[in-house]
Amino acid sequence: MNTESSDKFKSTLAFTDLLFNVLIGFAFLFIIAFILINPVEDTKKIDSKAEFMVIMQWDDESVYDIDLWMQDPLKNVAGFPNKEAGWLHLDRDDLGQANDIVTMFDGQTKIMKQNREIMTVRGIVAGEYIVNAHFYSAKASPYKVTPMDVHITVLKINPYKEVHTGLVTLTGPGDEETIVRFKVNKDGDVVSKNKLQKRLAGMHLDETNLHHTTHYEETHGLNYQQDTQKEK
Repeated sequence: MNTESSDKFKSTLAFTDLLFNVLIGFAFLFIIAFILINPVEDTKKIDSKAEFMVIMQWDDESVYDIDLWMQDPLKNVAGFPNKEAGWLHLDRDDLGQANDIVTMFDGQTKIMKQNREIMTVRGIVAGEYIVNAHFYSAKASPYKVTPMDVHITVLKINPYKEVHTGLVTLTGPGDEETIVRFKVNKDGDVVSKNKLQKRLAGMHLDETNLHHTTHYEETHGLNYQQDTQKEK
């Protein structure tokens, strides 16, 4: 019997299959280990950068300057002249269409029609918080000033909960309304709400001599005044 000739026809296919399966097994174990080391993040969890968020919105087409004001239990008051007070923080002072205009590199202007201000409460102090909306400037004279509806939403962030949603109508420059007053306990839970009126913006503007106006000037084709008394 010629053993040398029979060895030529022996196959290594079984060994190749075994080696391939071992490699697949190692690759699978590596993937499992990687997943365990880097677990998938819970997309439903909100990063806690604020305890409460207050969102105020009005007509996106309006040139009116409406301001959001807030007072915390320690009597800190935040608004456009004082955007940070204690744990209160005004993210943006919206001037109506005045600061919605962006000039591009080619010199063309674009308008982002969105009138919204956001106030955040970045820590918990037990007691009462007061949320006000104030009609600062119409920027529309000699046009007739018309009442403006203002929407306010108060949210608790973690855990997420809607504390209050409401609408008030401001009749003209100088008009101010308390949207809601809410009390929280030491754990940040809202325990009561009311709408007892209190002036925040009016008192502050009187003290600092920053007063509303209805005058105007031509700016970007829109008739309104860039109020020189209100430093923004």
